[in-house]
Amino acid sequence: MKWLRKRLGVPRCRPLYSALVGLGILLLFFRPAAMDRWSAPLNLSQTAGRTSWPVLQEEALSGDLFVAWTDYTADAQGDILLRRRIGATGVWSTTLNLSDSPRRDEGPALFADPQGRIHLAWTRRETSSGTDLLYRGWEGGVWSDIQVLDHTSTYHPSPYGLIFVQDDAGHLCLFVSLGSGVRRTCLGGEGWDPLSPWVYVTGMRGLGDLIRGPDGLFHAAILGENPGGFGCDPWLDDVYYATTADGVDWTIGPNLSAQGSIAYDTALAFDAQGRLHLFWSDISPLCSYDSDHSAVYERVLENGEWRPREEVTVSNNGQAVQDLALARDTAGWLHLAWSEGVFNDQGAAENLTIHYRRWNGWAWGEEEVVYTPTIRSIHVDLVIGRYGVARTVWEEGEVWQEEVFFSERERGSWAVFLPLLSGGRRN
Repeated sequence: MKWLRKRLGVPRCRPLYSALVGLGILLLFFRPAAMDRWSAPLNLSQTAGRTSWPVLQEEALSGDLFVAWTDYTADAQGDILLRRRIGATGVWSTTLNLSDSPRRDEGPALFADPQGRIHLAWTRRETSSGTDLLYRGWEGGVWSDIQVLDHTSTYHPSPYGLIFVQDDAGHLCLFVSLGSGVRRTCLGGEGWDPLSPWVYVTGMRGLGDLIRGPDGLFHAAILGENPGGFGCDPWLDDVYYATTADGVDWTIGPNLSAQGSIAYDTALAFDAQGRLHLFWSDISPLCSYDSDHSAVYERVLENGEWRPREEVTVSNNGQAVQDLALARDTAGWLHLAWSEGVFNDQGAAENLTIHYRRWNGWAWGEEEVVYTPTIRSIHVDLVIGRYGVARTVWEEGEVWQEEVFFSERERGSWAVFLPLLSGGRRN
């Protein structure tokens, strides 16, 4: 105990003070898992109809939270709705309709940059007038007008896949994907550049995730052919690793999920040591020879070599995993949330709940259940706040009657003992 007291600067103290110090140290190092908990879920949408695919970001300077989603209640075609929680007060704003059009507005993507701005992009479609890529920005407490970044006379059956990426120099780009096609635009001093022409990546069925690496390259997880696919879904995917310097020329790497797994959802991130972690969810062993277990899997790229596949989820009998979300905090630790239930006798996933684990640089922490619903929880998103607080949103409820729920991980009361370790009168 003497070495710890000296290192922490704790003075010699009376027996009572010593007891309090000892209690604080015990709580610090041996605090019960129950002292960390998730807040009761808050229904942000509160509609009678369908709300889908919520996304979440925290504004860097104020700590304001922004949650956007697609809503089909007032407009069956779809609207982009948003709520903001003010960081200084914790009060949620009323719901804003940021698209407000009779056309089909869907697929929002949110991004918070270090300068305190929020960026929102989404897809607007109508059979007679084609497809638009739209943008609005939040800066100085107001939303900009809707800006059309691109228009095509072709009606696309699905929304664009939209991923914002910012490099270390602060340059923000928006990647737009549709099937094997990829385009991009970057934000400069004069606004958004014109979108680049479509580039079609051979073997890609969809762009799963894209990040900027310390090497200056864009690193991607892409969905491609699963050679063992059969049965209920002929379009089962595997996850492949790819890189590009400019979004035009792509280098396709290995099939990372082959031999025992298919890929449904995927994400990737670099840790503090420069290792690249790639995750994917396997939704069903029932539809492919090349899938033996529904789970979240991880592979790590270190020193140019991919480590063997490891399961991140705690394996359960009849386990059924759906989508996932990944976030990296300022210390380089990784945070993972996912939707997990069990297979029923018909092979469908039910009792879907939101789960969470944190990787601290050398091991995965205890698996936590964020929320145990009465119906189903899917389409989770995750963000880590300025003080390391994990926050999640997800889609909750029966099909066509979903709501958007929010929860955050609360810290236990053990932290109030920490001042005892360094405060007090010196003798």
